[in-house]
Amino acid sequence: MATSSGNSRSLRWSWLLPAAVLLLGFYFSPFSTALDRAFFDAASRHPLKAPPLPKNSVIVLVDETTMTAMSELGVRWPFPRTIFAQMIAALHLAGAEKVLVDFTFFEESDAMQDQLLAGVAAVSPSVVLARTAEREPVFWPKSFVAAHPQYFVNQVRTGLVEFSTDDDGVARAYPWLASLAVSGISEPKPAGLRRRPGPSPLLAWHGGLEQIAAKGVPVLSAVQFIAAGRPIMERLTAAAPDLYVPGLDSALKAEAPLTGAAADQVRGKIVFIGANASGTFDVKPMPVGKIEPGVLLHWTAWTNLSAGGFITAAPPLLLLLTALLVTAAILWSGRHQLALQAPVAMTAGLVVVLLGGAYALLSFGWFVPPATAVAACVLTLLGVVAESFWREQARKREIQGMFGAYVDPGVVARLVRDPASIRLGGERREATVFFSDLVGFTDLSEKLRDQPERMVEVVNAYLEETSECLHRHGAYVDKYIGDAVMAVFGAPAALPDHALAACHAALEARRALADINVRYAAIGVSLEVRIGLNSGEMIVGNLGSSRKKNYTVMGDAVNLASRLEGANKEFGTHILLGENTARAVAGQLATRPLTRLRVKGKLVAVEVHELVGRPEELTAGQRDFLAAYQAGYACYVIRKFAEAAAHFGRALQFAPADAVTDELFRQAQLFTTQPPPPDWEPILTLHSK
Repeated sequence: MATSSGNSRSLRWSWLLPAAVLLLGFYFSPFSTALDRAFFDAASRHPLKAPPLPKNSVIVLVDETTMTAMSELGVRWPFPRTIFAQMIAALHLAGAEKVLVDFTFFEESDAMQDQLLAGVAAVSPSVVLARTAEREPVFWPKSFVAAHPQYFVNQVRTGLVEFSTDDDGVARAYPWLASLAVSGISEPKPAGLRRRPGPSPLLAWHGGLEQIAAKGVPVLSAVQFIAAGRPIMERLTAAAPDLYVPGLDSALKAEAPLTGAAADQVRGKIVFIGANASGTFDVKPMPVGKIEPGVLLHWTAWTNLSAGGFITAAPPLLLLLTALLVTAAILWSGRHQLALQAPVAMTAGLVVVLLGGAYALLSFGWFVPPATAVAACVLTLLGVVAESFWREQARKREIQGMFGAYVDPGVVARLVRDPASIRLGGERREATVFFSDLVGFTDLSEKLRDQPERMVEVVNAYLEETSECLHRHGAYVDKYIGDAVMAVFGAPAALPDHALAACHAALEARRALADINVRYAAIGVSLEVRIGLNSGEMIVGNLGSSRKKNYTVMGDAVNLASRLEGANKEFGTHILLGENTARAVAGQLATRPLTRLRVKGKLVAVEVHELVGRPEELTAGQRDFLAAYQAGYACYVIRKFAEAAAHFGRALQFAPADAVTDELFRQAQLFTTQPPPPDWEPILTLHSK
């Protein structure tokens, strides 16, 4: 058991370390980042809990309606700076708390129009213009600011509008420091922030333009403010034709507040101005939609600053720690068992928890990218499945090895390969049955009665050697009955030359026993073996009850093999063959017929043969004996008793101790003078098993 456990641990490390390397590779790969971003985008479009939404904002857009109206007036994009001055002046006079302008005005323009826009924007304290990291608004150069400090000192009049995107071109994070969004906040540190965000935190989104409009955020067309600002701009330029800034300031202050439905919607509000029309080139890819107006990014960041909605990404160490924990949990769930239900259930549960937890945490300001931890679950489960498969196969091999000590390995292998192939019942099969029994075992037991362990050792050595001989020639060892062995050649696997294989195995088994006698000669071991072989049709199958089954053979051919093993005592032989077996090996092995034998319970006699050995291994004396004996037996069965006696007499000269030849010689001599009746046959009847 300890070895098995050690192998299991070794196996686990063999896949766990490569899995860890794969996981780290996945973590640092673009694929992991892409999956985390896809999850973030999906969760941002359908948040579990919508982030806080301030009520005091308005978005004013240069939209298609604006473009159409201006086109009717002969004005094309990019609009002249006078148009923007009109819009800014109208929003300022409408009472907007802040007017955050998301235009960089990089296009070429007339100097007078730049001066007009610079002056109107400067004298409108609610206006904040966009700038980039490289340059201030083109019409507010340092010289202009220095010349009019009263409009810039201790006031935030510009904000960064950098559009920071990820590798896929989508803006998810926002560099908020000194940004256009933060310029719309009155407090030095926004009161709604739960914690100070990093330099570029992730944004908590309220949705695209259509979604936020549905939530009650006014999204207005710029055309109405451009139209309302036109007469205002005419009066300002008339009052200060030289566009002198103090003159514009005085003229603007003299203007009455703007009234009407449009003014009511922006009064006291934070107004974001941007573009959302084809040809303005200010639509950007964002998580909440394919493309949205760029000003939506700044508006979303402002809502996050106002209400504490920024999202903080979890540190990499936490992600790796989470992956480690889920790996440990899956491994723990599969301990001490081969079944995969627990690891699969644990993995499924963890994936649900990881994805659901990441989804829920997003609403509370934390983003825990789930891809790495989910990948850890999948890789670990794959490893556990592979390990379980290997352990199951090892267990099968172990069981097959253990079971093979009780049931023949061929049967076990067939059961493992095809459980349905061996059924309760059976099939008819041509095969050869082997029965063997030890001679002298009773005397050995008496000698070793004070040393039972040595007796068991000797018997086991005999069974081991005999079984090896049988297996080498393709036998299925059916059972051991004390010191007796029953084996089958030709089942469960078909064996074309089963009779020949059985004879070779029998000869080897006798030689193996001789070696055992030499090995244990010191304790008086001197054993001999009797073997009976018979071929024929028999029932082969998994016989028995539902509780106990035995893959075996049965039939007359099997019974005869058992009787032949016992008949060796009558003939003084060691290996007896049935008629079918002898016929199958004729010409390949040396055999001799003994008699026609009628066993107990049978009326029909069968010819019995002795297996002498391999022809090439016989001595010259053995070959001469067989030639004389077979000539004598051939004469004997056709009642030529005088000739038979002569041949048997010559055979006895080569084997004077052969009991069968001696008996046949005497009978032939007797029948020469006293012939048997006409219906005589050379039949020996056995009355015992």
